[in-house]
Amino acid sequence: MPFRVCHNEFRLLRDFVEQESGVCLGDDKTYLIENRLSKLVAENGCKTFGEFYLKLTASPLYDKLRASVIDAITTHETLWFRDRLPFKMLEEKILPEFHREIRAGKRGSINLWSAACATGQEPYSIAMTVLDFYLKNGYTETACCREIQILGTDISGKTLSLAAAGKYDDNAVARGLPPLYLNRYFSKTGQKTGNEWILDDRIKNMVTFRLFNLKDPVAGIIGPFDIIFLRNVIIYFSEAFKKTLLNRIARILNPGGYLFVGAGETVGGYSDAFSLMEQEGTVFYRLKS
Repeated sequence: MPFRVCHNEFRLLRDFVEQESGVCLGDDKTYLIENRLSKLVAENGCKTFGEFYLKLTASPLYDKLRASVIDAITTHETLWFRDRLPFKMLEEKILPEFHREIRAGKRGSINLWSAACATGQEPYSIAMTVLDFYLKNGYTETACCREIQILGTDISGKTLSLAAAGKYDDNAVARGLPPLYLNRYFSKTGQKTGNEWILDDRIKNMVTFRLFNLKDPVAGIIGPFDIIFLRNVIIYFSEAFKKTLLNRIARILNPGGYLFVGAGETVGGYSDAFSLMEQEGTVFYRLKS
C-alpha cells in the first residue's frame, strides 16, 4: 500500500523532481508521488516521505538515490514509428533534400538526435527509415553508415541499457512496428516468459546511446545536429523551461535544420527561432536563417 504524502512533503519532492529533471508536477499529482515513490521510501528504511526527502538530499549515496527517484517519476512511454507522419516526412522530404547536398559536396553527413528516447524505439525507427531510404534509392548500406549519425539520449540509465541491448518482447514489438520491419530487422528466440525479439546489428550499430539530462546545457556537450526529434517530452516541462530548452535546441541545430515535437506539442510562444512547416498533415519546424 502506498505511503501517504502530506502537502509539504509533496512540495519538497515536486520541487526536487523539477530541479533535477525539468518535469513539472501539478498540485493534482500527489497520487503520482505516492504510487511511484512509495517503494523507494520503504526500500530505504523510511517511514514517511519527509524522512525519505531528508535522506535523499543528505545521503552520500545522493547520485544513486536521485537517479532512482527520477527513473521512477519520469514517463518511459514509447512505441515504434509513433504518429507515423514524422517518419514519412523524414523519408520523403528531408532525407532527399540533405542527400542531394551530400552528392553535391555541400555537406558530409546528416546528424540526427532522438531526445528522451527511453528504450530506443524512436531512434531505431529513425535508423530503419534512413536505411530504407538509402537502399530504395540505390545507395549502399556502407554509404548509409558512413553518412548518417544517430544519437539517442535519455535521463534514465536503466532505460538506455535496455535500448542498447536491442531486445524486445512480444508486447513491445506489437506497439507500432510494421510486420515488414519485424521480419526484416528482427530475429526471434523463445524464452520461458515468451518470445524475445533481437534487433539486427545493421540497425543497432547505426545508433549511439548516451545518458543526458535535458536540464543540462546542450551546446558544447552534444551536437550540432541537422534533425532533432524532441517528441512527447516538452509537455512535461514548465512554461519557463520550455522556452529555455527550445532556445538551447536552436543553438545546436545547423542552419536549415529541422525539429519535430509531439503531435500535442508546439514551439509557438516559446521560441521565435523556428519557422512552422506543414506538409501532408505533418507539422514540424525549421530553424530560421
